[in-house]
Amino acid sequence: MKFIKKWYTYQKERFPIIIFGIYVLSIAIGVFGFVNFNTPNREHEINYIIIIPITIVTFLQFLMVRIVDEFKDYEEDCKYRPYRPVPRGLIKLKELKILFIICALLQIIITVFATENRIKSIIYLLIMWAFFAIMSKGFFIKKILEKHILLEVLLDEIMMPLMVLYITSFMQIGKNKDTWKIIILSYIISWIVEIARKIRAKEQEEKGVKTYTAIFGIPKAITILIILETLLVIVQYMILGTNYIVPIILTYAIINIINILFIIKKNKTFAKMVETSANIYIILVYLSMLLKI
Repeated sequence: MKFIKKWYTYQKERFPIIIFGIYVLSIAIGVFGFVNFNTPNREHEINYIIIIPITIVTFLQFLMVRIVDEFKDYEEDCKYRPYRPVPRGLIKLKELKILFIICALLQIIITVFATENRIKSIIYLLIMWAFFAIMSKGFFIKKILEKHILLEVLLDEIMMPLMVLYITSFMQIGKNKDTWKIIILSYIISWIVEIARKIRAKEQEEKGVKTYTAIFGIPKAITILIILETLLVIVQYMILGTNYIVPIILTYAIINIINILFIIKKNKTFAKMVETSANIYIILVYLSMLLKI
């Protein structure tokens, strides 16, 4: 029971399974919908079951990113955030290393046995892992990235397009000249997730914790978020077309009303609303890829 309890506590504080599960499932469904319903002259039958392995490998990759971050941030967490599970001794780095290996092995097994394009999928998996390894080392320019946080985001979020390419290889898609759209969409969404999760009101800021509101101030940080969400709505419109312009614009407007209210109010209630609304927005955008059915 102690073993289960400590891992339950860890996931609750650092990697909420339900929340990440919903996000990952939306990615899987969105990419699946885009690939299968935007491929011209599709002659194959759609394999709906493939959503399951796609969801699992994507979830595992996000978990692996979290584990690597625990190693990267260990010294800083011990100094500034000793209340987190790893610094306080609830979970040991050795245990996370074992979990990482299990995740990697499961990805390999699923890639070999579940994909419709085995060789292609393995190649994309290896490319994604190679990038992941370089990313975990701070692209060997860690000191530069520490001074230029947006450059770090620019490079780190390339992981998401690589992941999308990897999971598209699970499906028999043929030629699709529009694949770049879902790649750009996923890249922008990855930026939004990163920025939104580090938005804080002034009273929420912690010493030694780099948030975008602490670095740029609330107005500039929210402006960056609004720009990203504007780019996202443009790409979404390019994919879905004029038939869905009303719900696209309406959703975009609601999200940015919340963003602007946070600039005005600057309190922790609206800070949380910014993050929550951004997460709901990106899930809706991924799910909207099914509208082309």
